[in-house]
Amino acid sequence: MLKTIKNIQKMKKPLYLLIIWTCLVMGTMSAKQVGPHFTHLNKKQKVYEVEASCGTCQFDMPGDDCQLAIKFQDKKYYVVGPNINDYGGSHATNGFCKAVRKAQVQGKIFREKFVVSYFKLLP
Repeated sequence: MLKTIKNIQKMKKPLYLLIIWTCLVMGTMSAKQVGPHFTHLNKKQKVYEVEASCGTCQFDMPGDDCQLAIKFQDKKYYVVGPNINDYGGSHATNGFCKAVRKAQVQGKIFREKFVVSYFKLLP
């Protein structure tokens, strides 16, 4: 009986460490990045100044959902990458569904969409 109690006491520390490690791993795996994700400027790639807004609400593009879009070289493209709500509420006073905003972008056109690698709203 005494050996069993000693074995249990020896196992407490590794068990506590395992529980703490599991909580830390699960916490970092479920942590969601907050705020804009496309903030890395590639100095070797050209930066374009575009108009950005909701494709359906402001640019009269086809679709049922509010989606971020840009006007680039006199054409309208839905954006692949940033979400329309990544830069504030889309239906807020200055949100993309209510206003057309200026932005700097980097990326490429692929299958009639603009795939963003950098996106920055201008004041």
